[in-house]
Amino acid sequence: MELQLFSTQDGRPLDWEVFLRQPIGKLYLTIPFQKYAALIPSKTREAGRKGWFSPIGGLALQVLKHYYGTSDEKLIEQLNFNKLMQYLCGINLSPGQIIKDDDVVSRWRRYWGNLMDIPQFLGKLQLANAQQWQDGMENTRTNLSDATCYESHVRYPTDVKLLWECIEYLYPQMKLISKFIGIPMFRSKYKEQQKKHLAYQRNRKKTYKQTLRLRKSLLHLLNKYLQILPKLIGAMKIKEAAELLTCPVKHKFFSRLSIIKKVYQQQQLHYTEPDRPIKDRIVSLAKPYLRPIVRGKEVKRVEFGMKVHEMQIDGINFIEHWSFDAFHEGIRMTKAIWKHQYLFKKKCKLFGGDKIYGNNKNRRYCSLHEIQTCFVPKGQAAKDKVVNKQKKLLRQLIGKERATRLEGSFGNKKNHYLLGRIKAKNYFTELAWIFFGNLTSNAVAMYKRTKPPP
Repeated sequence: MELQLFSTQDGRPLDWEVFLRQPIGKLYLTIPFQKYAALIPSKTREAGRKGWFSPIGGLALQVLKHYYGTSDEKLIEQLNFNKLMQYLCGINLSPGQIIKDDDVVSRWRRYWGNLMDIPQFLGKLQLANAQQWQDGMENTRTNLSDATCYESHVRYPTDVKLLWECIEYLYPQMKLISKFIGIPMFRSKYKEQQKKHLAYQRNRKKTYKQTLRLRKSLLHLLNKYLQILPKLIGAMKIKEAAELLTCPVKHKFFSRLSIIKKVYQQQQLHYTEPDRPIKDRIVSLAKPYLRPIVRGKEVKRVEFGMKVHEMQIDGINFIEHWSFDAFHEGIRMTKAIWKHQYLFKKKCKLFGGDKIYGNNKNRRYCSLHEIQTCFVPKGQAAKDKVVNKQKKLLRQLIGKERATRLEGSFGNKKNHYLLGRIKAKNYFTELAWIFFGNLTSNAVAMYKRTKPPP
């Protein structure tokens, strides 16, 4: 028999116990939606039709996306015919009523991403999670910390690809401006460079001389475009002011143009001085905030995405720090311990981290605050062999827990909660994507521990 979740009079579920026994119902009980609602800043009502979802409904949408691992379009398609999903999101569609707006999920992702950019707001959300879950957590005095990189869904960047993307973007824009002004398109070697670029990409083995030669010609062509563009833009603005017209270039043209100018400066410097380091190097035209994160792995020595420093308490992960710029996680041990004590109001007794955390400053801090670690001790061992054996066993247990449970949680989220390749399109949506992937994995881990309602 099909479950009839809603009545027609008051919108209350007819079988509440059945809903709570479903996985979505367990998510409803696990995630502190009411505490989240109290943290959302108030805003004035915008003109137009009332939206389908409240801010908490938009949050539930993101959780469902990562729980089912589906696209935005497929999520709305399932939501239209699934009453359990509708109740979690706080709506009740009548028979024949469907949501046709496929962009509603991404709009709420942008809304929450703008809030995630505020460090205080992120801290309050995680505090609400800790308060909600600590009754079901046993070992809340052990902190396991490590950093991972959640890669963005971008092509592997090279200098040739980046320069060609800039040229490929500017050429049609310049044609539109020239047509709008009423002058013929100036002569350039765009088609010739296009053939050279295609021939270069077909080569399985690209020599250093071929790459250097192509980079030089692309830099020359890009420089020519950047010198001509100010004249075209000036003529375009004069005609717009005189004839009250609008040029049909894209609305993001000028912001993208400033990025291209910076790319040219960096690539020209890299060509003339290849050994000189470049600060804030742009590797993607669509995502200029991405930076190369050197990880030192055999398979992936460099990753492009957000580096996240996470701490795990009793199998539940909390974000201590995240950034698109590379940072040294070893110097953030004390901040991780402070955040641990802020979230759970308990003193940290055990800390697990890899060798990068074992610097002298961290060792002195742990000795001063009587925190046991998995770091290999320095200096001579104590004379008491029994104590040495006990300390060694404790270090091995902490190290094994970190290497299996914490590292395993990273792989679990990347394989099952859409964190393997982040397909968000801008800075703010990537923040929301990573937070909700972590939130969903934590909520699933927590509801598996709790007993079903009677």
